[in-house]
Order: sequence, then C-alpha cells, then structure tokens
Amino acid sequence: MPSFELIYEEEDDVLEATFEVFDEHFARAIALNDSILIHTDLAVSVAWGITFYSYARLLQVSETHLDGLRPLPEADARRALNLLTLPPISYFLEVLDPGDLRALVKAPHLQDLLPK
Repeated sequence: MPSFELIYEEEDDVLEATFEVFDEHFARAIALNDSILIHTDLAVSVAWGITFYSYARLLQVSETHLDGLRPLPEADARRALNLLTLPPISYFLEVLDPGDLRALVKAPHLQDLLPK
C-alpha cells in the first residue's frame, strides 16, 4: 500500500480510509450494512477504501452483521467477503463468521498501514 488517507469527522463519527486513488467511473461502493461501505473496482477484486458511520459505536460492540452482502450475486458477495479478509481492509474489520456474515470493527495500528 503506497499511500493512504484517514479522515475522521468527530461531529458525525465518520471514519474514511482511502488506500488508493481511483477513478469514480470505474468504482463500485458496496454497503456491508447501514454503517459500513467499501469502495472497490467493478470486478470487486481490489479494495480502494472503507467508510464507517458511527465508528466509535462500532468499536464498542462485539460484532456487526454484514447483511448488505446478502442481496449481491453470490460471486460478488464471495469476492467482497474475500477482500474483507485481506490487508488493508483486514486492519479495520475482522471477519468472525463468513457463513453468518459477522465481523468485528477494529482500530488499526498505524504501523500496519506503513510500508514494511
């Protein structure tokens, strides 16, 4: 990950992490639930960013459901779920049960986001 941008808006409790500069014409946003949105390419093969609404609240709960994946075509849901298990998304979100679509929102360690 060559560069990244983290923006936290305290008033709205929104955290936005951008991992790659991307062309919005070739981007797709997938709502994992009402509070989490991932930004990816049209083929759902790379994660360009993630947005959390009510981030502080999400950090306080033991799990969140990823019900937004249920209406997707099976192949897209499987690819999106796979993206969640890979860095850099996995620094922010841990998939607890892929079959039940449960995950844990995490606070990333900054050193994980820096080049090794």
